[in-house]
Amino acid sequence: MSIEVSEHFQVALEAHKKGDLVVAKAIYSEILNEDHTHLHALANLALIYSKEHRFTQAIDLLKRGIAIAKTNPILYNQLGIIYERIGKIDSALEVYKQAIRVDPDFIQAYNNIGAVMYRQKRYREAVEIFALSLKQDPSVVSTYVNIGAACHRAGRYAEGIGYLKRAIEMNPNNSGAYGNLGNIYNKTKAYDLALQAHLKALELDPHSASNHANIGITYKNLAQYEQAKEALQKAIAIDPNFINAHFDLATTYLILGEYEAGFREYEWRLKKEEMRPILHNLGDIVSKPRFSLDLPTEGKTLLLWSEQGYGDMIQFARFAKELKSRFPKLTIKVEVREALRELFADQNYFDAVIVRGEDVGSFDYQLPLMSLAHLFGTSVEMIPTAPYLTLRKRDKFFIKKPKKKLKIGVAWRASVTSESYEGRVFDLKYFEPLMCDKSLRLYSFQVGDSGEIKAYKQKDIIDLEPRLSDFKQSALAMREMDLIITSDTSVAHLAGALRKRCFVMLQRDAEWRWGLDEEQTPWYPNTKMIRQREQGDWESAFEKLMREIEELKKR
Repeated sequence: MSIEVSEHFQVALEAHKKGDLVVAKAIYSEILNEDHTHLHALANLALIYSKEHRFTQAIDLLKRGIAIAKTNPILYNQLGIIYERIGKIDSALEVYKQAIRVDPDFIQAYNNIGAVMYRQKRYREAVEIFALSLKQDPSVVSTYVNIGAACHRAGRYAEGIGYLKRAIEMNPNNSGAYGNLGNIYNKTKAYDLALQAHLKALELDPHSASNHANIGITYKNLAQYEQAKEALQKAIAIDPNFINAHFDLATTYLILGEYEAGFREYEWRLKKEEMRPILHNLGDIVSKPRFSLDLPTEGKTLLLWSEQGYGDMIQFARFAKELKSRFPKLTIKVEVREALRELFADQNYFDAVIVRGEDVGSFDYQLPLMSLAHLFGTSVEMIPTAPYLTLRKRDKFFIKKPKKKLKIGVAWRASVTSESYEGRVFDLKYFEPLMCDKSLRLYSFQVGDSGEIKAYKQKDIIDLEPRLSDFKQSALAMREMDLIITSDTSVAHLAGALRKRCFVMLQRDAEWRWGLDEEQTPWYPNTKMIRQREQGDWESAFEKLMREIEELKKR
């Protein structure tokens, strides 16, 4: 390299560092015109092109550099970063791997592969890659933080805690290490430790929206909702587009009964990552105009679509009834999963019921069913009351009725896809005292996983699952019951919507929809909630249930 070229490069480098990219780019180009093998000028010019989103030019430059220096891992790594930015993940992974092939000690490529695996939710593979990186160089603090985060997602909590504590030992001022440690403590329900970790992370980085949000989540877990609300509001003030913070703030408002603010924030659920495949599958539906109360309705058709579980659709169907009463000339279609078709078809406020995946026909407006609560500006006092699901008298579910026995329908297990599944399931053994009570007869409403019943005699509990083909059949069977007892499942919402007497067995940290009142909910007047005294303590909850049953038998 000539002295003149070297001097030119230093001038370009200084301009690049100062952010004067126009000058830097011009000089890098001049250098390459004179010496097309100048790798530093080539790589730096590629960086500028990438920053300008001129990815094709950047890729061409880096490929040219790789052709000149096939064993330069930095060029492969830089190329991989660009491939990631344009969504060519497989290409990115391949060039990262090539960087490692030419230099097995090139740590940055290991970490970039691990980061890709993490974003793809391939957490176990991410752990393995970060472990290889540590093997090559155990002195990089960020790798300990990354592997700790990956262990968290992979469910390897003890390992994750170990890695993150090691990162903190190496650098006590690493905010990310404390933040990720707090996340694991939250997951393992060590909430006091989680709060300590997140507060330390915030102390080290007070301008981090994520740190404020993590503190908010921890306060929610500790049932300190006002503090949670304040922390989440601070997160949003720093980052107004922080989707998960908006969603967590929504559920905080809702559990406090601040429904108008809560349902407004709850609209952010539609921007969550989990919603992307749902919105993609809805295709042309969501491209139609979104319904609002000021739009013309006479001769118009609205399509309400489902997005969450059966219980959610049943709970929020009441707002469709309210909508029809306000706009009787609006045709309302609803799109649901097959199991709700017949039940919803019987409701006179739905003009048409379409099963997900079927042709929805023509319509003018669309709206998620669960967005009606926000549309109406719903407060606790404005919740449309039950019953709002009705059954035709001529439809029957024939059950041989035992004489002088209370008929009790039971369910004990939520769907495995339900959020917070572990807290919404208990063992069938808790019903044994009721099975042995000769004044009672139990009927199982458990669908999809009633195999536990086989351990009991038929006379102890009657399994209705073979006859419960959909929610209409479940509703008809409920009409024959004197009482429903269930965990937090769609059975609870169905019983509530029918205004059937119901006991809902709740974990201590129940979902927002059950509120903070120990026993009553404005959503379902005939439902009584029985909560655990402490999280996971079903024994105390069932002791209370047995007392309630004894009182009921006296009536």
